[in-house]
Amino acid sequence: MRSPRESDYFRARGFSVYYVANAVFNIVSSPMLYARGIEDILGDMRAESLMRPFQRYTNLHSLIHDIALDVVTDEIDSDIGEAVLIRRFFEIFDVAFDDDVLADEESFWTFANESERFYRAIDELSDEVFHILFADLIFLQRFNALCAGYIEQSGFGEDHRTSTGTLRRVNIPVWARRAVFHRDHGECRSCKRSLAAVINRLETERYDHIVPLARFGPNDVTNLQLLCEPCNSAKSARQEAVSSLYPRAFSQ
Repeated sequence: MRSPRESDYFRARGFSVYYVANAVFNIVSSPMLYARGIEDILGDMRAESLMRPFQRYTNLHSLIHDIALDVVTDEIDSDIGEAVLIRRFFEIFDVAFDDDVLADEESFWTFANESERFYRAIDELSDEVFHILFADLIFLQRFNALCAGYIEQSGFGEDHRTSTGTLRRVNIPVWARRAVFHRDHGECRSCKRSLAAVINRLETERYDHIVPLARFGPNDVTNLQLLCEPCNSAKSARQEAVSSLYPRAFSQ
């Protein structure tokens, strides 16, 4: 039996992963409450990165990374003497450190900025959070609508835009189609018919932009859902609420 490629997997550490995921969820769900923080992550010159077509390090990864970093280092500003969370983070993610690192804020950030392992650990935590949130299409619709607002307002990225300012349609790479097909269990998200090994060509899968390109939605794997051809044709360029129904993990 062929062993799996290590690069195809990430290690599930369980370090406050749902706490960080909940923080990201709340920020995206109530953007007006966190407007300044979101602007720092997605706005201004950084908005051009939202227009890059189908990067494996997605727009959502960028948001999660910055929020995860804030969560993990929250004690550094307020209670560095105890630093329970950051110590636990170091332990679980195998980040070697001396106690002198936690003597004060300046010592910590000097260490962090010189430690390649620290930021790789933040990336690993971000991967776990992404794994959870990628399954929630209602969240993904809210997130991509947020991204669309910055894309529409930004004056950058002419190379990625049409004459009307929306993003150009590009070919969806195989890795993105596979990710969406497996996440959606091979079912049309709208009508729930199975698209796995179909014979009827009318039911061939379509990869639909949740927030349409015509509404400044990004070319990002987090902005895709699986639809059958009839449902995709009926939706067209409209933005509709995504289905909140998921297949059960096992039969009743």
